[in-house]
Amino acid sequence: MPERILIVEDEDTLCASLQRVFRRDGYEADIADSAETAFGILENNRYDLIITDIILPGISGIELISRYKEQNPGQKVIIMTAYASLQTAVDALRVGASDFIVKPVMHDELKRMVKKALSPR
Repeated sequence: MPERILIVEDEDTLCASLQRVFRRDGYEADIADSAETAFGILENNRYDLIITDIILPGISGIELISRYKEQNPGQKVIIMTAYASLQTAVDALRVGASDFIVKPVMHDELKRMVKKALSPR
């Protein structure tokens, strides 16, 4: 069974591009354009990894992960942002992100992070 990834990103082009890249690499990749949509998807589905942007319409990616990990503390997460700062990195780590990537996203770099996050420790 392929590993499952949920991509939460409101930029359509990036979201579709990441979904194609991960599907081509053999993952099952679903997408959500907001944290609210992601919560709906997560109610009925389990994912090996969530990749989320920080800046989303409505609820932020940080808040999404913070709330979701309360019930699912083992959930693996990679956070993306176009607005990198020490504070955003600290916030990402504080909510339990396994990694943090700055946009524009380089597919090879993100694929390496995903492989690392999903590898057995």
